[in-house]
Amino acid sequence: MKNGILRKISMTGILSAFATIAFIIEGLFPPLFIPGARMGISNIFILLTVVILGYKYGFAVLIVKILIGSLFSGNVSAMLYSLPAGIISCTVQVLMVNLTEKFSITAISVTGAIVNVTVQNTVFCLITRVWQYFAYLPYLALTGLISGLIVGLSVYLIIKKLPLKILAENK
Repeated sequence: MKNGILRKISMTGILSAFATIAFIIEGLFPPLFIPGARMGISNIFILLTVVILGYKYGFAVLIVKILIGSLFSGNVSAMLYSLPAGIISCTVQVLMVNLTEKFSITAISVTGAIVNVTVQNTVFCLITRVWQYFAYLPYLALTGLISGLIVGLSVYLIIKKLPLKILAENK
């Protein structure tokens, strides 16, 4: 029992580090096409954690990524947008993973990405009181769709390549 929990905690730490590094590196590049649009590559590690370790560990990776990534990148204000959006989109993904087996990893990822950009845009508009930024939402949703596809397919391929022993030990 203890070995299983220690293994999950260790894997969570490793996946948190990968997610944080990906988050920081991605922040070094300019936005895609429109302000605020990113590929969300760090979300590969969050969705992977949710699927192989469970929701508690997925939320831990999410929170570590946002807090430490925002501090190291010097963009602490990003927490205002990233934290609520990340928590809500991760909750939606967890519900999709746990409530039914009808959704593919890619569909779960795309839904999470679109929810994330919608919440981030809404929080931004509420904070700045500049409602015109809602005009970006269709374009952000399109980038969310594309990034969600990339993240979902990446997680799917990673899971396919993982030894079955790792998946079975962590369930």
